[in-house]
Amino acid sequence: MSTDTEHLPAPDSVSFGRFTAAAAAHGDVTTDEGVLNERGRDYWGVGGVAGLLLRPHGRDDIAPIMRLASEHGVAIVPRGGASNCSGGMMPAAGRVLLDLTGLNQILDIDVENHRARVEAGVINSDLQTALAPHGLCFSPDPVSAHLATVAGNIIENAGGPHALKYGVTYNHILSVDVVLPDGSTATFSADDEGPDLLGLIIGSEGTLGIVTEATVALRPIADVTHSLMGAFASAREAADTIAAIIATGVVPAAVEWLDRAGIAGLQQFYDTGYPLDADSIVLIDVDGTAAEVARDQAVVERVLRERATEVRIAEDEKDRDALWYGRLNAPNSVVQSGKGFFIGDVTVPRDRIPEMQQAIQATAARHSDGLLFIAVCGHAGDGDLHPTTFYDRDNPLAASALEAANNEIIEAALELGGTITGEHGVGTEKIQFMTKRFTPVEIAAQRSIKKAFDPAGLLNPGVVLPGQSAEEPDTSAFGAAVRDALAGTLTPDTGASLTAGDNTDITVNLRNLSLVVGAEATIESINRYLDEQGVTCGAIPAVGTDRTVGELVATATGTEREHIRHALLGADVALIDGQQPARFGAETMKDVAGYDTKRLYISAHGAFGALASLIFKIAVNA
Repeated sequence: MSTDTEHLPAPDSVSFGRFTAAAAAHGDVTTDEGVLNERGRDYWGVGGVAGLLLRPHGRDDIAPIMRLASEHGVAIVPRGGASNCSGGMMPAAGRVLLDLTGLNQILDIDVENHRARVEAGVINSDLQTALAPHGLCFSPDPVSAHLATVAGNIIENAGGPHALKYGVTYNHILSVDVVLPDGSTATFSADDEGPDLLGLIIGSEGTLGIVTEATVALRPIADVTHSLMGAFASAREAADTIAAIIATGVVPAAVEWLDRAGIAGLQQFYDTGYPLDADSIVLIDVDGTAAEVARDQAVVERVLRERATEVRIAEDEKDRDALWYGRLNAPNSVVQSGKGFFIGDVTVPRDRIPEMQQAIQATAARHSDGLLFIAVCGHAGDGDLHPTTFYDRDNPLAASALEAANNEIIEAALELGGTITGEHGVGTEKIQFMTKRFTPVEIAAQRSIKKAFDPAGLLNPGVVLPGQSAEEPDTSAFGAAVRDALAGTLTPDTGASLTAGDNTDITVNLRNLSLVVGAEATIESINRYLDEQGVTCGAIPAVGTDRTVGELVATATGTEREHIRHALLGADVALIDGQQPARFGAETMKDVAGYDTKRLYISAHGAFGALASLIFKIAVNA
């Protein structure tokens, strides 16, 4: 399915030539076809060949480059570390590949205040190396950290194994400097009043603006980290054990998952060290001070020994490296094996992981004529699974089997209340599933966001959004509100409805640690219910308890707004255009499908429509 901007008419040669001549004052121009081919492809080799590659001289050159692109109608495709796994950049003739890897300066490390200012092209692992002597780290730790840039982390809302305890990129970005498609500049901060535009930029896959600089929050490196492994006779036992551990109030730093097919399959390529008779294994990190680790490890070990068929404990670095080797060495070993492989990305609520694993293995069995096996691994604490499909490159049935299997896996995730991508992004790979993940109303609202930021569709075209369908309703009022918010001219309408319907229901899912609450429920009633369940929600304050939760979210400021930002998972809304119902977000802990539209409803005073219900993360009382 094509997108609105996938087939943008290329600028005429005169316009492209004028852009090239003018842009040369702001960057190094390359037209060598070999370079264009190599730099225009992502981790999987997906991409294309741009008309030229432009390396800005510095971050201050990006705004004039974008002004020139807007003036001459030239599409810009930003490129960072190219570790993307979803076809997230599509250079083509008549488009310019804007290579940001040269913007790699760490501008400041503020040790006292635990923050750093960095340019867009700083490699994640390089930042970690620079921070380590100060006893600090940047929490996002994707497996691609040696390739991924900080701006890449931001536009994909990267997570990693330790996102369960420390959160995804969204939770660690204090502000970003952005060049918008028309060449204007903006700074979006976590503590801005009004709609959360920073949250909208995060996870937007480089389609709304180009991040040039970011201020990131840092945390101290834990004094001690210990690892544990539990082997289980069934996926259900493994999932129940994870739920039991979390129910104790202990929050592990990481909970990783690998299934029987994955262990057996990977054993063909290298010795994983894991028990071959286990249906599933779970790897768990606990970290903190020595006292905290001793306390948490004892709890986790007790729960594991009650349920697991085998338990292993690793306390020093050598033993920890050995325990994690089987999980983390998979990509390198598979590449060396010469087998074809594809790493998928779906997320389901934590308690649906066993059903998702079963669905994946049923898919593998259906396509055994074209595939070798599918290994299920991933971040079990977040429900974010990476089914990794292996095949022989010379099997003529492999290509069609791989495509069919990937499609079936995504369909299964949606049926289980999950989403199409937890951290890899939609890119071009998953555009066809956007209309299954979202209704026409929800797609139309996201299209209005894109048009508000990029009216001409010149920034990273062909990514995220499907082609416009006749079923999409008019969302012009929603789009006008986005434009006003972007311009800083959005003023609260005192007569706007903050909530829709009369939903006062309150439901806690203890296995998934999520709260679904009607927007008309009062803060007092929610707090009372949470107390009864023995859980807390950071978004729900102890003051102003006569307010409804919808009013709280729609009018939040200061500390209340900050707490809502970090706890909000989803929102059911009535769009301002005709009060059409829509849902943005879900009960999944990770979700980077489409634009994070729910962020607009924070502190918006009903400008985008009324809130009907809300979904938040919760924690078990310690």
